[in-house]
Amino acid sequence: MALGRGAFSALLLGSGIALGALAGWGYAHFAAPDGDDAPHAAPAAPATTTGALVVDDATRRRAGIVTAALATTTQSQGETGYARALDLGPLAAIGAEIDSARAAATASAREAARLAALAGADAGAAQREVESARAQARADAARLNLACQRVTFEFGAGLSHLGCGAAEALARQASRGEVAILRLDFPASAPPAGAMVQIDLAPGSTQVRVLGPAAAGDTQLQSGGALALLTGPQAPRIGVGRILAATTAANGPVRQGVIVPRSAIMRTDAGLFVWRATAADRFERVALEDGRAMAPGWFVPIGRLHGGDQVVIAGAGTLLGLDHAAPQPSADGGDD
Repeated sequence: MALGRGAFSALLLGSGIALGALAGWGYAHFAAPDGDDAPHAAPAAPATTTGALVVDDATRRRAGIVTAALATTTQSQGETGYARALDLGPLAAIGAEIDSARAAATASAREAARLAALAGADAGAAQREVESARAQARADAARLNLACQRVTFEFGAGLSHLGCGAAEALARQASRGEVAILRLDFPASAPPAGAMVQIDLAPGSTQVRVLGPAAAGDTQLQSGGALALLTGPQAPRIGVGRILAATTAANGPVRQGVIVPRSAIMRTDAGLFVWRATAADRFERVALEDGRAMAPGWFVPIGRLHGGDQVVIAGAGTLLGLDHAAPQPSADGGDD
């Protein structure tokens, strides 16, 4: 039986809908990956939570994170300052000037004495020649005295106490790496002559005896400086201009503190800090305040750090890099 035109149109429309539904199901089925093809989730990046850096176990193993407990100790409170090695080139120039002035003064003094002896013996030396020779001898002696005073003017009375001839000797010793001249600056006041000051050589430490005041004050600390000599095998390690931590003799009250290993100390943002482990996967930055360099590490008074605190002694630099790359929590503490 033949179909009418309306029935035939309805049949075509129904077939089209069915084919469209079948095509949509097939596309959705083949486009969606199955469980084996689905991409695996990437490891979670370290994040900062309430000021702490959270690091998973796999990342800690790859970074080689090692912690150690802080040991407690006591220390008498002394004053902390800075030591800086001075350039001895000007001292060598002064030494050469002193040597030249001394030779001229010696020669003119001998000539004046010779002419005076001839004049006394009436051997042909005129009195005018004698007076001229004596004037030259006095002028050469004045130049020698001025050359010696340059040590005081340019370095300080502390160095001039060693005598005029010390400039040449120190310059020769410095050229052989046997001595270094240190300028010591402390915020309160310069240590007196004869005081002992401990210098942190990083690594190691040594003590020097203060010679006396330096020539000029420090423009940053606004303090009067002092001079000291560092001799021995440590002298070549002190580069000109290098800044070292210095501590006066401990004669103040005893303080409780901890010894922070040097390997745990990080330097950034114009300060020092350590990573303290608050849990197996959490680390926080703790600034070092009022620290003092010692041979085994840094002495830090009890406060933000305590004995037994676990600090990172290996992998601290990696934690710093992770901290800079970690996403920061939102200001309102919630999700967008």
